[in-house]
Amino acid sequence: MFVKYTPKVSHIKIIPLLPLKSGGEGYTFDNDTVTLRPGTNELSEKEWEAIQPHIKDLIGKEIVAIDTPAKPGATGKGKQAKTLKDVPVATARLIIEGCQDPKTLKKWFNQELPDELLLVVSKRMRKLKIEPDDLKDEDVSLDALKGSDSGAGTETKADTEDTGDDDDDEIIPDFDGSKSGGA
Repeated sequence: MFVKYTPKVSHIKIIPLLPLKSGGEGYTFDNDTVTLRPGTNELSEKEWEAIQPHIKDLIGKEIVAIDTPAKPGATGKGKQAKTLKDVPVATARLIIEGCQDPKTLKKWFNQELPDELLLVVSKRMRKLKIEPDDLKDEDVSLDALKGSDSGAGTETKADTEDTGDDDDDEIIPDFDGSKSGGA
């Protein structure tokens, strides 16, 4: 769900997330609060339901839920889009261009979106001077690094040539200079 926050004075709004719904059903949240920044914000349906009692006087004035019908062929016809990839491209561009939250922009940047939308997200991040997160360690393998041009041509003949010596069990002197090999 997408929410547009347009305060009279530019500031963020922090709203507590209480784990109980009015009907008594319990919700669990990853965070204790929802932070709304001026512009477009993305919330889950549960977060929206939980914060509504705290912002009754602001709904329709400073905080407006954006009507985002799902594009044809998305998860359901006639339903509201739940994620950015379910929103029509023209509407998605407007949502991205209105977002000022670094966390949300990074999340969108790492999602599987059409190239056109990824370009819009990266331009928005560049404008706000937000750096994308580094690659995760498991994403970068040593084989990928070996294949890069950065290490090409640095091997010497001695590195690749086998001398035929089977004397790899060389005794390394201890710290005191003796060649006991630590035994």
